[in-house]
Amino acid sequence: MNRWGAVAAVLALVVTGCEPPQQTQSSEAKPAPAPKPAVSAVAAKPAKDKPAPMVAPVPLWAGGETKREVDAASATLHGHIVLDLGEAWTPYLFTEGNDADGNLLTNAYRQTYLSLARQEWPKDHHGERAEDDKYLELYGILPTLSVLRERIHAVDNLACRSELDLEPLRSFSGLVTYRSNDTAKKKARDFIWYRNHVRKILRKQGVEDIEDLNVELLEDKDKGAVRRYKRVAPPWFAVEATQARLKCEGYYKTRGRYVRGAMDWSTHDALAEFERRHRIYSWGYLGRDTLKVLRMAPMEAEREALLRVLTERAVHAAGIIEDGSSVNSKGEPRTFLGADGERHPVPNLVADVRARIVEAFGLQTPERAMAFLDTLGELTAGEHRLVAIEGPQLPEYYDGDMVLTLEYDRGDVWYDFPYSGEGKELAQPVTRRPRVTLYTRYNEKRVTLARFGTTIGGWRSEFIDESVMWKYKGSPVGPRVWKRIVAAPVWLPPESTPPRDMLKRKSKRKKGDPEFEVNYHETGPSYASAYGLVAAYHRKYQKGKDGAILVGGDEGIRTHGSVDYMSIMRRHSHGCHRLHNHIAVRMMSFVLAHRPHKRIGQQPVAFKRELVHDEQTYQLDIKRGGYIYELDTPLHVKILEGRIRGKLEDPLELAVPKFDDEIGRYMTSDGRAVELQGRELVDVPLPADAGLPMFDDPAFTDALAPAPL
Repeated sequence: MNRWGAVAAVLALVVTGCEPPQQTQSSEAKPAPAPKPAVSAVAAKPAKDKPAPMVAPVPLWAGGETKREVDAASATLHGHIVLDLGEAWTPYLFTEGNDADGNLLTNAYRQTYLSLARQEWPKDHHGERAEDDKYLELYGILPTLSVLRERIHAVDNLACRSELDLEPLRSFSGLVTYRSNDTAKKKARDFIWYRNHVRKILRKQGVEDIEDLNVELLEDKDKGAVRRYKRVAPPWFAVEATQARLKCEGYYKTRGRYVRGAMDWSTHDALAEFERRHRIYSWGYLGRDTLKVLRMAPMEAEREALLRVLTERAVHAAGIIEDGSSVNSKGEPRTFLGADGERHPVPNLVADVRARIVEAFGLQTPERAMAFLDTLGELTAGEHRLVAIEGPQLPEYYDGDMVLTLEYDRGDVWYDFPYSGEGKELAQPVTRRPRVTLYTRYNEKRVTLARFGTTIGGWRSEFIDESVMWKYKGSPVGPRVWKRIVAAPVWLPPESTPPRDMLKRKSKRKKGDPEFEVNYHETGPSYASAYGLVAAYHRKYQKGKDGAILVGGDEGIRTHGSVDYMSIMRRHSHGCHRLHNHIAVRMMSFVLAHRPHKRIGQQPVAFKRELVHDEQTYQLDIKRGGYIYELDTPLHVKILEGRIRGKLEDPLELAVPKFDDEIGRYMTSDGRAVELQGRELVDVPLPADAGLPMFDDPAFTDALAPAPL
């Protein structure tokens, strides 16, 4: 990181009382002038027998206590991280600062972010959705320390947690998913039947444990019952243990009764809320990642939440991104060539910072974590609370002038139409998922800093000629640049977006009100918008004769955040490269930390569109866009072709109509039946009975019935 930039950032906070710009800005940006006394204090010559007075003294934490202060203005020069524990912290993207003329550029989403982080739901659509989601860390908005303190105390006061039996969860390694309540009830009945049957067998042989049974003495029917019980018992006991924990922690309070030992809807929904609270990427299913947290004692899970939040804040403050994802095919850390001519591993700085946070604040146990939070005293909204901790030793490629580039491997790419002539979905397996890799350059070699899962385009629904059709939405290959990064971006839906996709059902409506309303979470700004919390715009470019980069056309492709977190690992996009919101915020913040840039501020927008659905018209009206940061020198990105699968070597340009199940053909809006043959749509005849009622159709039999006398 540019340490002098960090020094200036902290000085700006202390002497002006402004928001801490945690990353470097362009030299063109003019911070608010500092008061004269503070400046003269810096310039004054210290007395020979006294150390120079501190410009910004902050407590240095070590071993769970503070014994001395350090100067925030020079902390990074001495290997310290200046960390903000206050309620006013946000990622740099949502801070406010000055433009080139010294004018303050307010960030419209900042107050929304802070309210949501404090779990104070605004009286608008932001608050309505957030109150339903409740826990937003999974969606990229970190809870404040006051929220975490309240949570850990609430868990500490649960008498039932001492009675929880977590052993069935620790011994279970399968997967339990939700299908339906009827399925859950059937599985519960099956378990009870087999358990009772096995109990009779145990009594008959005079043993207490199923492992002590002499299976050779059993009849075939009883042997089958024992085998079946051994299969159904582990998931039943794991779900039962899950339900006991969810009930203890209050997740069933608004969900009513549940089917004991089975994944019914109430348990599925409660588990999904548990996952959101603990930033688990899952669907409310009992699987590997969810089990990892369920196996922890409740207080330990809350300690982990505190460590995640403190680590994320420290990662932003230190301007680092290496998280251990820079590994080779064997899972070993990649290396870089040092100034000494030797190869050195790229360190996991995120893990290093986490370990230092544990040591500095004394967070080795849940009880000590709770005690640390209590030492902070009153945490007031709008307040910054700066402290310092010992930082990690940064690799030598952090030389103050990091040249960053990004490379996107599109992975396995299928251009073939994904449905058969009969409308059945075709298998298009993907074993190599898309990845984006962040590099720097040192000693004339690329250094791999981090890799993240992302998405590419595929066959998606579009509104064409007043019909919803299939269209391939590609992710263009080749070199591009980032010039603009936008916090809390706004997506302006093209005319091809089906109106229904822009609407949501009203949660509360009066008699006679329309069933739907415009979904402004889709357009943004919102953590749940199509572009998430931040977006970088991919642009074509040319090089001028003088070597300057001339930024060109916008193809509508972005790298951006997303709350559709499971699709990032499994599905396609409309061409954009999506990341988990917190990863997108971390990566864009890292870029701004190491690339000179200026604030452009809030993007003016005047966008209106009429959305017609079910003969009802809705007005989409967007008056403001996101908050713009512009890089002084564009950042180069490259999108690789990937591994082309299937028969087609390049995408189809045509649109394919949806399959009509009733007619049994792909039907165009003008009533023609078509079929995709090669790269063309060919007319085909309709089935002989197309459009005619079937003989068992009541409309047909009623038409033949004699008229009543």
